Amino acid sequence: METTTQKSLLITVRDTISCSQGVRFVGSFFKKHDDLMLTLFYVMPNPVSDQSMMDPWAEENTSVSVFPSAIAKVFTLCTNVLLKKGFSENQIHKIARRKQSGTVQDIISEGKRGLYDAVILGKKSTSFLENIFAGNMGHDILEKELAAPVWFCRDPDETRKNVLLCLDGSSMGEKVANHVGYILQNENHHSVTLFYVDKGQRVDQEKIFLDATAVLKSYSIPDDRINKSTVTSLRVTNTILAKAEREKFAVIAIGSIGRTATKGICDRIIGTKCKNIFNEIDKTALWIVP
Repeated sequence: METTTQKSLLITVRDTISCSQGVRFVGSFFKKHDDLMLTLFYVMPNPVSDQSMMDPWAEENTSVSVFPSAIAKVFTLCTNVLLKKGFSENQIHKIARRKQSGTVQDIISEGKRGLYDAVILGKKSTSFLENIFAGNMGHDILEKELAAPVWFCRDPDETRKNVLLCLDGSSMGEKVANHVGYILQNENHHSVTLFYVDKGQRVDQEKIFLDATAVLKSYSIPDDRINKSTVTSLRVTNTILAKAEREKFAVIAIGSIGRTATKGICDRIIGTKCKNIFNEIDKTALWIVP
């Protein structure tokens, strides 16, 4: 018997191009819509031409009529894409904010305030992660505030499905499995492949597969939706990307690994593999679980 848990997703939008990617991914990836609530989030970088910054307008609403025309155009396009995919108007909430601390910080703040299950970024919103990699954001902000998983969608291929869940032998594997299991529990058309790249480090592969499988099964994901795969290679990033492309996975799911005090901010917060995969992904979405 299926259980229904409402999932809340924050989709960041900036223009008609960036909104189409995160929205297109959600529209094509999910088939069971009843348990989803979607929030379209717009951070206004500059004053809108036909609306003074001093003029009052509703920052949170379900109707686009209350927003300045430039913002309303983006919200209308995104909403129409979702409606065509089977979502209803009452599942789509819209928030526009005047920039406060900066776009990235404002996204983090909204993600924390709204208790979202994931924050979704399109192609033109990927400066979020680029700022992390360039070291332009404080370590404390990210470590303490980035509580929700982040999904990056550059150019989603709507024909793809299934999730490649990457394990590295650490406890992060169970955290990633927990997120994947929660999101996919009633999405029966998607399977999960537990994937481990063996670099000869003598990891107990049976245990990491068993632990991740147990987490997935706690969300009622059956054995026939769980696959296991190991490849021996020293080139972890290339192996993951090749697997995802060859088998047309919709998602690569990975943990924020490699956090050590002796490494740079990228390695401490996100991990080298995440950075390298982020730089190369195109048709496949990347889910990073902090």
